[in-house]
Amino acid sequence: MKNFYQKWLRLFLSVLFLSPLFYEIALAQTQNIKVTGIVKDKQGLTLIGVSVKVKGTNLGTQTDAAGKFTLNVPQRSVLDFSYIGFLSLEKAVPANGILNITLFDDAKNLSEVVVVGYGTQKRKDITGSVVSVDPKRLESLPNNNLAQAIEGSVPGLTVTQSGGGAEGTASIQIRGQRSITASNNPLVILDGIPYNGNLTDINPSDIGSIEILKDASAAAIYGSRGANGVILVTTKTGTSGKPVVAYDGSFGVDKFTKIPAVLTPQQFYAYKMARNPGAITPSETAIYNSGNFANYVDLAVKNGTRQQNAVSVRGGTDNSKYFVSLNYLDVNGVDVNDHFKRLSTTANLNVNITKWLTYGTSTRLGFDNRSGMPASLSGDYSAFTFNPLTTPFQTDGVTPTIYPWPETVYYANPLAPTLVNNSDLEYQIYSTNFLEVKLPLKGLTYRINTGVTHSSRDQNSYYGRNTKTGLEAQGRISDASNVSNSYTIENILNYNREFGKHTLGFTALYSYENDIVTNHTLTATGFPNDVLTYYQARIALLTSVDVPASGAPLYAKTSLLSQMGRFNYSYDSRYLLTATVRRDGASDFGADKKYGIFPSVALGWNISNEQFMKNIDQIDNLKLRLSYGSNGNQAVAAYSTFASLGNATYLNGSATAPGYIPSTLANPDLHWETTNTLNGGLDFGILKGRIQGSVDIYSAKTHDLLLNRSIPSTNGISNIIQNIGKTANKGIDIGITSTNIKSKDFTWTSTGTFSLNRNKIVDLYGTGKSDTANNWFIGHPIRVNFGYKYLGVWQLTDDLTKSPQPNTQAGYAKVADLNGDGKITGPDRTIIGSLQPLFTYGLANTFAYKNISLYAFVQGVAGVIKQNTTLSDNVNTAVEKNTYAKNYWTPTNPTNDYYANAQLQASPIYQPNIYGVAIFQNASYLRVKDLLLSYSFSPKLLERLKISKIKLFVEGRNLFTITPWKGFDPELDASNTSIPILIKEFVAGLNVSL
Repeated sequence: MKNFYQKWLRLFLSVLFLSPLFYEIALAQTQNIKVTGIVKDKQGLTLIGVSVKVKGTNLGTQTDAAGKFTLNVPQRSVLDFSYIGFLSLEKAVPANGILNITLFDDAKNLSEVVVVGYGTQKRKDITGSVVSVDPKRLESLPNNNLAQAIEGSVPGLTVTQSGGGAEGTASIQIRGQRSITASNNPLVILDGIPYNGNLTDINPSDIGSIEILKDASAAAIYGSRGANGVILVTTKTGTSGKPVVAYDGSFGVDKFTKIPAVLTPQQFYAYKMARNPGAITPSETAIYNSGNFANYVDLAVKNGTRQQNAVSVRGGTDNSKYFVSLNYLDVNGVDVNDHFKRLSTTANLNVNITKWLTYGTSTRLGFDNRSGMPASLSGDYSAFTFNPLTTPFQTDGVTPTIYPWPETVYYANPLAPTLVNNSDLEYQIYSTNFLEVKLPLKGLTYRINTGVTHSSRDQNSYYGRNTKTGLEAQGRISDASNVSNSYTIENILNYNREFGKHTLGFTALYSYENDIVTNHTLTATGFPNDVLTYYQARIALLTSVDVPASGAPLYAKTSLLSQMGRFNYSYDSRYLLTATVRRDGASDFGADKKYGIFPSVALGWNISNEQFMKNIDQIDNLKLRLSYGSNGNQAVAAYSTFASLGNATYLNGSATAPGYIPSTLANPDLHWETTNTLNGGLDFGILKGRIQGSVDIYSAKTHDLLLNRSIPSTNGISNIIQNIGKTANKGIDIGITSTNIKSKDFTWTSTGTFSLNRNKIVDLYGTGKSDTANNWFIGHPIRVNFGYKYLGVWQLTDDLTKSPQPNTQAGYAKVADLNGDGKITGPDRTIIGSLQPLFTYGLANTFAYKNISLYAFVQGVAGVIKQNTTLSDNVNTAVEKNTYAKNYWTPTNPTNDYYANAQLQASPIYQPNIYGVAIFQNASYLRVKDLLLSYSFSPKLLERLKISKIKLFVEGRNLFTITPWKGFDPELDASNTSIPILIKEFVAGLNVSL
């Protein structure tokens, strides 16, 4: 039976892949006809290099220097004519074989409709800095979330991976950092309504388009949160015609990219003996002598897997269109027991009820499952730094030990979290609806948008007696629930008319947004047994209800009331004007400070539409843009204007009584943080659209910062949020797309992005002084490194009598005496580079040969300086934790890389680095981010199979990185406390459309 199936499988594959060949042979045996002709543009000029192909085959040629072509083709063939910058044309071969063709300019790029917020505009009429993400990037790459889909696609947009967990979290910034302590996250608009959920919950295969609003004019329509830029996400809609069923599936394997080497057990033993030989315990000695060593990194980290399956149906008639999808994502991370599952469904419907009434709805239902705690890769119990001379498993070799190091009960097993009974489930409902009415006045419409969001997340954990935490507490429950509800109502009046060469547009908005968040936490300890896990809180010996660990309030309600007016004017598609005013009122601020007004104005000049440009054939599009405006930032926690109290229980006799102490001070004057931005831009297209791009130069100044400043703790409170301080932000964004080669069978296109951004603190508290306690320095970037400067190691040949460090010995860390006073004190600390890149860049190349396509994307960051925490010995004198391998100084190894390990003097202080000097390194990198090879079945074969699309692909992501950085991946935040490993992905997939 097995051989029977193998024979049929070979026969099927032979027919499948040889069918195109058989067709080509049959086609060659039919009677041919000689076709000749010439191809010109609408002005009668001949076109060189026009592709001429027989539709459905690879048979074709190109026009010569005179625009002529000759081709032998089968009778009744259809020829396809295509040329960069021109509309493609299909023509049937006439009986006489003479075919003269006229191709017309392709104005699609300029006339395409772009979502700009509360409406759309033709790209040629846009005055602000609005950039669209290439739809091919959304369709071609197997992205797991929105952040992956837009990374490197737009100049000025920075996506930073924050960890290597299964869920794949990331942070996004547009044009750098403006605020110091308030949020710098951009506003995300999903199908016209503000979206406050996780970016990982937006299914990339459902996205139809993404626009990035970068300057004040473009983002001013969302004035309240537009200061950090706006990301407009529009999901797919239906199309007229028969239903189209599509399937997108992929399976991948994840591997960790780079893990710095830790000391081997033998090295750790020698390390500990050199540091403090008296600290070696009997169990460590026994394990060392036995040679039965544990490798906690190998036990906690593995290869991961991921799979994604999506099915969608779209179709409709001229009056009703629909799109329905179902998506399932399942990721098993590289950290043991790290899982993420997402199930989502989307249903979009648009119906023209009458000629004057249209209804639309977009509803998304989502379910996330994050259940299970991964092995610990951070903190005191990190698998990377856990003592290797300990026992990870009990005698059965499977069950993790509770106390791997018998002599100390402080350290828990890094594998212990995998034993926690954990459930983490989240449900989401996101629905947007609109009703649009065409009013009797021509060009005037009224639209009402509504959006409803519900999110509910329950996290339940039970630590049993098989874990350190559970054993010591006799069972411990940790429960947390979060429920978020919001609704938005927008009333929009739009007027658009053309009067000869004049085009007028006006948009008026009145909207209300309401958000309610509730948080509940429960901790309970002391249970008779572990049988009922987290279902037995009512019988606990001790129960407490606390404020969430994140500091979020138990209940928070915020509201936003807005009015906006936008006026657009265009004269002869040459001179453009956009003026916007938005007024926002936020409940977060003081009673008399709730409202802010944010105006903007933008001018545009389509130079290429001027009469004097008509004869310059090399330039297709040339537009100048200039804008200036204000945007607001309200990103502070609810009730920040009020004073609040914190819990402080006290002993009243023999009983515990509830007590309260002040935790925050009131500030009724808290109001909007405001950013004023000037932007100049140039859009261009040359050589019949062969090269297109844009250049933007901007300068932004932010005042009335929502700053969490430090204050003297004599009041019992150490900080307060105030509107104080100023920052400045400026930079350049460049994006260019070019078609380098386009021939009959081969095409090569490139897209490059370059962004340069500089921010600095202009003022803090009005005194002109910096705040060294928070590392805020006037005239310097917002995020800098500050500390003593490491100069290497004192050597045996150095004159130690001249050292500013008292009792210096060879092998000690050398610290710079910057003020030259002969001693190391606070004033010797200095700024050591910035966490802000000097510039970022990306380059994507697509090579297509017939049905095969190769996409390669590289991205890079330059000029980032970070502290390398792997070059810090996070150990005490007893050496209780392992450390990363380093090139230590010894008398026989007089290196300057790292100071001595040995304790050189009898002292509780580790002498070689008594000042705790940190080592900073260049975290610049160049990364091959995506490499995708795909094969699309030929149209003729698909026609025979009655299938519209079949594409196979394989992809590698984060394949390799060039960097001088010596720690974990340079992209990840140095303060990352979750899974500090960047993931390398290998994915294979299939796209099919019926």
